[in-house]
Amino acid sequence: MTAAARNILASVGLGGANLANDVATVQSMLNHVPSGKGGPAPGLDTDGKCGPLTVGAIRNFQFTQFNAADGRVDVGHRTIERLQGFDQGPGAAPAPLPGGIAPPQIVTPPGFLPPKSDPGASPTFAMPPGLSPLRRRILEIGMGEAQPEPAVTDLKTVRDGNETVRAGWQRLKQYFDEGVEGWSEQKWKDKATWDGVRIPGKRIPQPGTSGVSWCGIFATWVARTAGAQTKWRIGAGPTGLKLNFGRNCRPGDIAVMAKDVHHFIVASPLGDEIVTINGNSNNQAILVKPRPLSSVVYFYSVED
Repeated sequence: MTAAARNILASVGLGGANLANDVATVQSMLNHVPSGKGGPAPGLDTDGKCGPLTVGAIRNFQFTQFNAADGRVDVGHRTIERLQGFDQGPGAAPAPLPGGIAPPQIVTPPGFLPPKSDPGASPTFAMPPGLSPLRRRILEIGMGEAQPEPAVTDLKTVRDGNETVRAGWQRLKQYFDEGVEGWSEQKWKDKATWDGVRIPGKRIPQPGTSGVSWCGIFATWVARTAGAQTKWRIGAGPTGLKLNFGRNCRPGDIAVMAKDVHHFIVASPLGDEIVTINGNSNNQAILVKPRPLSSVVYFYSVED
């Protein structure tokens, strides 16, 4: 007789309640999923701690199963239901989507080429020791958006009716909705703005530029989601954070490089080279990259 599938009491993952028993349950359930179906390889430690590896494993499973990911397992929603399908024993079939609807098919957008290998992208990352809860949470959320697959990228698309749209466009919309001061649903009624968030290769219009570069909006959204009191003010930068000139930034801070005024999250202790989390990077993707510390010209500290 097949044992009943396990369940959780509260949400697990990015922005979830992350009760230790629930986290351990999700970690164990993910380990039951074959790697070809989105399971982690190697398997997760079932330690009840929701760190970047667990969030990344949740997102990888969701991308594999649904072609979309938010990094969280919610009670009664499709991710836990699909995990329960794998949890009922070896070879158990995953639960169907509501209404029997098949997941959207990933297609290659016209005019886009697969990315060339980038030896500088996605360096090995280990959470720095001794971080404050806020700084640690910023890195967990930021890494969860970047790995194992970027939450937003022009290189993966899905079909939406007769349109080809970028995978993760809903997440990009969320960065604006939640991270930008004064942003409202009214903005999305403008067709160029709506196309800018949904259509691969396009950007939200901004006068005098090729479109909104949302690297700072992403970094601010991550800090805000982690608990920092900040929002992105268009034309000014993140509110409520202390502006510092120089390079004495710490993991979790938002640093800025002179070239293109690019904003990124510092993810490693200082050295000649630092690990960074970047929104609006190559192909409008969220990527983890090493950068020389010398590229930093100023930074915003998330706490003193």
